[in-house]
Amino acid sequence: MQNRDKIPIYSKEDWLSGVYIKQITPDVVAKPLYESGQPHRHDFYYCVLLEKGEMEMEVDFKKIRLTDHSLFISYPGQIHRIISLSAERGWFLAFETSMLNEELKNVLDQCLSEIIHIVISSEQFIYLSSFIQHLYRVYNDGDLIFRSNIIQAMTPAFLYQAMAIYLIVERSGFTTLRARSVEITRTFRQLLRRNYKFMKRPSEFASKMNVTVSHLNDTVRSVTGFPVTYCIHQEVMLEARRLLFHSDLTIKEIAGDLGYDDEKYFMRLFTKVVGISPGNFRNGTQTTSSY
Repeated sequence: MQNRDKIPIYSKEDWLSGVYIKQITPDVVAKPLYESGQPHRHDFYYCVLLEKGEMEMEVDFKKIRLTDHSLFISYPGQIHRIISLSAERGWFLAFETSMLNEELKNVLDQCLSEIIHIVISSEQFIYLSSFIQHLYRVYNDGDLIFRSNIIQAMTPAFLYQAMAIYLIVERSGFTTLRARSVEITRTFRQLLRRNYKFMKRPSEFASKMNVTVSHLNDTVRSVTGFPVTYCIHQEVMLEARRLLFHSDLTIKEIAGDLGYDDEKYFMRLFTKVVGISPGNFRNGTQTTSSY
């Protein structure tokens, strides 16, 4: 088998109280920050608040483009790379998962989109930008009493504000749906993100949520457009693609890591979901999923 470089997992260096913050300027754009053109993954969350400019990225094999007044938040473990960058002004904020309380983790895990990326209004941008500027001043004030405590309090507060804006946008797309249906789907997404290696059947999720399988399936389909089984397969095979793309694990080892004892079944399922065999995907062949 071809020897492949593992996906770099960029960890935390030179941080303060679990946080790293950097102002984006034309000079900073020419420097690496924590990003590069090489696919990599972080073991922390990070946020880009772009005031002016453009940034084209690939996140979990999907291309996105950040423009003026863009808000972007990356989950730990997502594979991403910068394709092009011509940003003039903005902010880069990274923070450890330990900074978040359980409620805030739930908010993030219950997002219906796999990629948190929106363009916000000028008023919303000014609101978030003024907050992060204050955080930046605290971050760089070495003489400030209670500096670490303030940083640890302000970072979750900023994220609460950012997610409040994001959820307003997300919910605007579900105005015709019952609130209970959206709530059930959010809970399902949270369980799936945290348990996709161990829970593979719709009945397992339904049991955890105290609803019937048919009700869960109908509800998730009404909100997302897809049945529960489809969502499960997509989540599992996304991680499979991450591991195939940049790891030396064999297909059998990847199957086992994702909870499949039967390598041949895993290979058939991967081919059905992704539209290409694991071996061909690893070799760089790309195609559109027919699943």
